[in-house]
Amino acid sequence: MLVDSPHAPGPSAADAAALFARAAAAERRAEVRLATAIDDFFLVEDDRLDDRTRAALGAMLSRAVRGIARELAGHAARHVAGGFESAGEAPALLGRLLDAGVLRDRALMDELLGQVRQNLLGDALIANRAPGSQPMLLPRLTASRDGVTSAAATAYLLAENRRRSSEAGCHGELSSHSHRHLVWWIAAALRQPDMADPTRQTEIDRALVAGAERSLAAHDDQDRLEAIALRLAAALDPRPAETADLLVQSVDEGLSTLFIGLVAHMASIDFREARALVLDPDGDRLWLALRARGFDRATIARIGLALSDADPRRDIDAFADMLDTIAAIPPETARTALEPLSLHPEFRAAIRAFDRKERR
Repeated sequence: MLVDSPHAPGPSAADAAALFARAAAAERRAEVRLATAIDDFFLVEDDRLDDRTRAALGAMLSRAVRGIARELAGHAARHVAGGFESAGEAPALLGRLLDAGVLRDRALMDELLGQVRQNLLGDALIANRAPGSQPMLLPRLTASRDGVTSAAATAYLLAENRRRSSEAGCHGELSSHSHRHLVWWIAAALRQPDMADPTRQTEIDRALVAGAERSLAAHDDQDRLEAIALRLAAALDPRPAETADLLVQSVDEGLSTLFIGLVAHMASIDFREARALVLDPDGDRLWLALRARGFDRATIARIGLALSDADPRRDIDAFADMLDTIAAIPPETARTALEPLSLHPEFRAAIRAFDRKERR
């Protein structure tokens, strides 16, 4: 009943305090919602995540959190008398991480978003293959008489299949830098503070540290698909004409990670820098990188059209209009324009950090 009763007991001080706390929290949430809505309204449409990318990014992050949390809890349970109860399921943990703001880390989100778009690009390229066409590049490379090439191609095939499996592509595919941060953040989120029993709390904290250290020790960057793609590109070490053929074949067969690895090897740059070139919807730096190696108009056109068909963010008409201009750029001029890419990647990241600060 909503009608007051003369015999009904009045609210307790605790109930009233809880109500006031919820009201204050609701006001804070309303402020956050308004700020988010304002930020969203002023976003440039082309800079927004499309629904498919957003969903894939959320799924990858959820898998990573679930995988690391399960691993940490399992390790911690071995060090705690009476077992270890984690602080909730993966969705709850993800919520705690989001509330803490730690997942806004630029390096982590750059890597996750890059990997998501890299995977989506590969899926789209595969979907666009000619009906009845069969992949030939990796089977040919795995059968190579050169043992280094054969081993690297086989490793690439296994790593790509692992990433495409339902539970792969989680924490095992993160770089060591991002994996390390995520492990410690999740370890902190798994805590259940118990001020009533500081001895028990210390035991749990030490168990979580042991579990985190074991997870970090088991992580190997060299097992990642990106690292294997770079090793395969180095094993092939193709001449310019061979590089053009390999790039065309890899993009035709949907081998997006190998394509990026070949670009990285060709331009002598970090994999992340090469991925940024390939995934950039404008594509200008990628066309310069191809011209720097002397690629002709037909090769650039074939690669550009394949990428444009696979990525709806790209403007295929603008690319067609610029193709003659791109093809006319002397290779030496293109190499000079791309010279900053050869700088140390951490130095380039530091420069970008200063640029962001100055633009504010």
